[in-house]
Amino acid sequence: MLLKTIKRTTAGMLFPFLFYTRSYLLSNLFYSGLGSIFMFHRVCPRSSKPRIRGNAGLEVTPEYLENAILFLRQNNYEIVSLVRAALILNGARIKKKFAVFTFDDGYADNYLHAYPILKKHSVPFTIYVTTHLPDGEAILWWYLLEDLVLKEKKINFKINDQYYQYSCSSLREKDWAYHEIHKIILNGPSNQLNQRIRQVFENYDMSFQEKTSQLSLTWQQIREMSEDPLVEIGAHTIHHEALNKLSEEEVQKEMEGSRDIIQSKIDQKVEHFCYPFGTRNEVGEREFRIAQQCGFKTSTTTRISNIFPEHKNLLQQLPRIPVNQKRDHGNINYLSLWLSGALPCIINKFKRIV
Repeated sequence: MLLKTIKRTTAGMLFPFLFYTRSYLLSNLFYSGLGSIFMFHRVCPRSSKPRIRGNAGLEVTPEYLENAILFLRQNNYEIVSLVRAALILNGARIKKKFAVFTFDDGYADNYLHAYPILKKHSVPFTIYVTTHLPDGEAILWWYLLEDLVLKEKKINFKINDQYYQYSCSSLREKDWAYHEIHKIILNGPSNQLNQRIRQVFENYDMSFQEKTSQLSLTWQQIREMSEDPLVEIGAHTIHHEALNKLSEEEVQKEMEGSRDIIQSKIDQKVEHFCYPFGTRNEVGEREFRIAQQCGFKTSTTTRISNIFPEHKNLLQQLPRIPVNQKRDHGNINYLSLWLSGALPCIINKFKRIV
């Protein structure tokens, strides 16, 4: 938590400095590249409900999404599909820099709140679907955990004969408890993840299925969007697991399985893939090779960078720019710090290809 506080404080000072001194313009020539692929997750209306840091960072408001579209067009960016971006990398001519909009996982608000705005502005976009979400089999435990710590004043559970107890009286305590329990759930054998989740919630009346149904796209919504030429549906595995923890056979099953399920539901080819989690800690050369073997035209990571001509030969490891309204303090102009490459080049120690 201390490290996260330091990072937030640093960002709070660095972002205004780079923007208002216009220092970010220095990186524009070498680090802005041909364009950028943006990574969104959820689009949610404003709420007065208390939130836990982390989950809220995955969300932007509909107003912010619309402002992002207007900002890009005002700054001479052309918003294109992933197919078009791949063509540009392979030599297709474009007079402007490009931007691509991608949405991970398959949340219902992509249909309810994002789709009407994107359609209004004729913006092409890709939704990467983890098939267990519309199948109703996913456990969205990170949102259930947020609900739990916001609701309870004390949380108790036992995992592998070890007892845990957390006070959740204040919002500060709730935030701390959430992140501690989050680590406990993730830090263990991946094949026992669901067991740890169930042990944490065992003493509380929480419906896994109800939460999944509430937050996930349905196959009907996915089919409807897939019929719109603006929309590409991509694969995001079946179970959303860290792929480098799986055997090669399991990785291929996750990639091809999600692709085949989606194709059977929408009756269209699925040509784009997104790696769950997607950092260097979860995917590498083995996963890139398997994605290539599966025949995907592009595959995206969560490595942070813009897109450069060199990515022509790296279509299975495309980086993205994470869109985070809270990180950027709601200031749409801070997108310039990412588009120019100022922040990516600092994060990547001045490397263009990551």
